[in-house]
Amino acid sequence: MKKIAIISNIPLTADNHKVVLESIFQNTSIEVFPVSETHGGRIHADAALVTAMDIVPYAQKYLTPGVAIVQCGYTLLKEQLEVIRRLSRSGPITVVHENRRAAMTRRILLQRLGLAPDSLHVWYPGLGEERLAERIVLFSDVALPSGKRADYQVRGRMLNASSIFELALCLGVQDITSVPAFASYCQQVCTQFIPSIDDLSVSELDAMVGNEAPQRGLVAFTQALTIFYCDAYAASLMGRPSRELIGRQLFDAFPFLRSCEIHRGDEAREQLVVQEGKTYAVKLNQVVQTGRETGYLQISDYWAEEQRQGNLRRQVSDSRSKAKYTFRDIVGASAKLSECKKIAQRMAASSSNVLITGATGVGKELFAQSIHSASPRSRQPFVAVNCGAIVESLLESELFGYEKGAFTGASKNGKQGLFELAHKGTLFLDEIGEMPLHLQVRLLRVLQEKEVVRVGGDTVIPVDVRVIAATNKDIPQMIRRREFRSDLFYRLNVLPLYIPSLRDRREDIPPLFDYIKQKLNGSFTLSEEAWRHVLAYPFPGNVRELSNCVEYLSNLGLSVIEAADLPPYLQGGVGELDGLEPEPACDRPGPDVSPQGVCVLEAVAVINAAGIGAGRRSIRSYLANRNLRLSEVQVRKILLELSQMGLVSIERGRGGVHLTQQGNLFSRARSEL
Repeated sequence: MKKIAIISNIPLTADNHKVVLESIFQNTSIEVFPVSETHGGRIHADAALVTAMDIVPYAQKYLTPGVAIVQCGYTLLKEQLEVIRRLSRSGPITVVHENRRAAMTRRILLQRLGLAPDSLHVWYPGLGEERLAERIVLFSDVALPSGKRADYQVRGRMLNASSIFELALCLGVQDITSVPAFASYCQQVCTQFIPSIDDLSVSELDAMVGNEAPQRGLVAFTQALTIFYCDAYAASLMGRPSRELIGRQLFDAFPFLRSCEIHRGDEAREQLVVQEGKTYAVKLNQVVQTGRETGYLQISDYWAEEQRQGNLRRQVSDSRSKAKYTFRDIVGASAKLSECKKIAQRMAASSSNVLITGATGVGKELFAQSIHSASPRSRQPFVAVNCGAIVESLLESELFGYEKGAFTGASKNGKQGLFELAHKGTLFLDEIGEMPLHLQVRLLRVLQEKEVVRVGGDTVIPVDVRVIAATNKDIPQMIRRREFRSDLFYRLNVLPLYIPSLRDRREDIPPLFDYIKQKLNGSFTLSEEAWRHVLAYPFPGNVRELSNCVEYLSNLGLSVIEAADLPPYLQGGVGELDGLEPEPACDRPGPDVSPQGVCVLEAVAVINAAGIGAGRRSIRSYLANRNLRLSEVQVRKILLELSQMGLVSIERGRGGVHLTQQGNLFSRARSEL
């Protein structure tokens, strides 16, 4: 016997739903599970009905993996609607509920059932008495202000037909329309659609976030493709009442579906279609039940449903989909850091991709989150992934998602990839230099086409994602070694941002030290000698290493830290790991080349990697993005010096500047320091 679990935080509502479902699904076990923080076991069921969206994370936690979850959609009894209509004929109505969202949801329901929007107001505790109109419709047991009484109280929450249809499909019951109890129930409740939803204001649509009515619909048709059931949402796509579509041929009523295939069997492949600029996910299938063939169309607003699923997924793992930091969290007032922040703040206003470079521990993710928080996408997801921390075989499915059964061990329901989760927001690809070459090809296509295909799937999914990538590697050198694709580099490096190392902005060490100490509730002070050691230390691990140092000192339990109390690597002023990891090219001069000359060489190498000669203008542009501003005269002088050293060749006309063999060897030797 199959089983339906009703998960609710309102016992009376759950019991009412149980009575209705027991009358319709007579050979099915139906059990109520009250929401409880102390629930200890698993809930075993074939389908689950949840009475509100905020209960879904609870249901996902305790339900057996893979159980289909149906969120309740609500309607009114026809007799209830008729009473409210009579009241509305004599003046405005105030819809009263326990909070704003609940009141707005009931107002929207009444609008969908044909009441004029300008005749409906809402009231909930906290608003003034003056907001209450003469005719009050009460949807809960809210206490009204003294002297006010309800003209009508709506009792009970009636399931709409679509919710019952969805449960039937989850259980494999394809002939639900032939069940007398279902037909009787549909006679009692409102199922018609009046296209007044288009009149909703922006504020009302905002109030529908988390609304009980999902953006998906159901249509049932005979073997001859004649429609005998059409719910409100499906009818709304054609801007007509359901009653006008019943009795018509499927493809005449919904002409945009003519390109879709009808699948025969229990499983239907999801197809994407576009209608009036919106993308819809469609399932069309016909099955034989009780000796007759019946067809069903399931249609949903693809992006509304994906966003809803993404919101639910982010409730389970919320920390990975929010940016926690802003530019205010970047501590330091040095000229180099201030200039870097200004550049990043200007980048935030754009939707172009960003490539953040800098040594380990300088705060690349801090800048990435700050850029997102200051951008127009700040209310959308910020999803971060470390390309070097995920096993190569799993990175592809993590980024792009996978369809059910795509590989051994895959979830039978499939999984959204991080690009889909980050839709309309920002995807942060940390350690991009660790990404395998074959995945670089796929990433490049996503950046070019702005669409993904899940592993094991063939459906093209459009995505709107801003990518911020970060690395501490010398990407131009990796390109020369054929370890990184140059075309991907140029796709990512639209807005390059270089974060200077801590040793190049030592004036930021004291404020950073104090900020970290305050966060750790440290109560110690440093002696003058200890401070000299700290300020002399090069901090190859940058802010991360400084943070570790402060944490070490906080755990000593001393009020005054002397030089002898410092970590051993600080007492000598030279780190044990100093020099093992190369800094970006502009940080260190070569043995015979000036620091500015080294930077110009790097610019030439990067431009040459694209197969073209470097010009003075392109060199200056590259250096300006690295916070190094040189005049054209300075660039010309440096190029002449490099040419005399045999490191570059300057061709006439538009041939540009190219690295010589000696210049290539020099750059390679520096990158391996």
